[in-house]
Amino acid sequence: MSLLDRFGVAVGYTVALAVGTVLLHAQPRSTRDAWLDWASTNLANAPDHPVSTLVVSGLFTDGEVRGWLVLSLVGLGALGWRLGAWRTLAVVASAHVLGTVLSEGILGLRIAAGAVPASEAHIRDIGPSYVVVAALVAGLVYGPWAARLPCAIGFAMVAPDLFGGLPHLEVSSVGHVAAITVALVEGALFVLPLRRAAARARAG
Repeated sequence: MSLLDRFGVAVGYTVALAVGTVLLHAQPRSTRDAWLDWASTNLANAPDHPVSTLVVSGLFTDGEVRGWLVLSLVGLGALGWRLGAWRTLAVVASAHVLGTVLSEGILGLRIAAGAVPASEAHIRDIGPSYVVVAALVAGLVYGPWAARLPCAIGFAMVAPDLFGGLPHLEVSSVGHVAAITVALVEGALFVLPLRRAAARARAG
């Protein structure tokens, strides 16, 4: 694979995240809040503009972005090194979309059952974490050996903040579990044929 095929997704997504967040933070607070509310992948936005929120929500963060930029390069770079560009894009896009759909779907069921207030439909569900965390875990499991330690370190840095709300079915915690699971399953579906092809090539 070429360098573009291996690392194009990592560089492209990281640049997009940096540009999106810089543009966001350049706005006045009121405009920034409006952008975040519009891009949030919550139940209130889902009936109106689901596709645009799924795309844009992964390119904004209201907090510090520099750590996410580094982790994005590490995780997506490790996964791209093993899978190439289109497979890497498929894995993290699926993780982001399904992590969002499953976590928000569970929230919708809880609202319908009266377990949480209806105002939870407007929560701010935004940021790069589903993409980046899914890539770090998939890179740790499927990436080349040289990339696994950086992926492990990166995941260990963010893991304490990812799953604390899981006993209460908080959206972000459920979403991270779902995104990681999707990335591992889909990554396996891509990696196994590649390993078989490599084995046949060595045998031949």
